[in-house]
This record gives sequence, C-alpha cells and structure tokens, in this order.
Amino acid sequence: MEINEEHLLHMKEFERNQKWFIENFKRILDEYREKFVAVWNQRIIDADTDLKRLSKDVKKKIKSAKGVYVGYVSKKPIEMIL
Repeated sequence: MEINEEHLLHMKEFERNQKWFIENFKRILDEYREKFVAVWNQRIIDADTDLKRLSKDVKKKIKSAKGVYVGYVSKKPIEMIL
C-alpha cells in the first residue's frame, strides 16, 4: 500500500486526536468512565459503551471518519494485544 499525501494528513490528524485524548484523560474520566470516546478535531464528538454503535454513529455524523481517534476511558489501565 502506497502512502500518499492524503494518508499522511489523516495519520497526523489521528496523532493530534490521540495526543488530545491522553492530555485530557483526567478531565474526561468522570464524565466518560467505562465508555469509548471518539475524538475528532481535538474534541469529543461522541461516546458510547458499545464500540460498534459508536463507530456507526460517528460515520453518520461525519462523512469521513479518517483521522478519528477512539479511546476507552477506564480508571484501570487496559492492555491490548493485536
């Protein structure tokens, strides 16, 4: 797969959104605890306990979900093995 300028822009947006999530984690912990949150343009655009439903709703809200960061808000650390 070739990475073009558009892919790089989406990757940079994803990184900005991820960084925002990490930097604001303590602030959003109480309101979004035990939920998945979708971050786009460095703000939360939706949250849900169900990841599939959140993904569907985000795709309805914005035409292109490229660059959206989805994180899980939990007081306990979560490890994922992919």
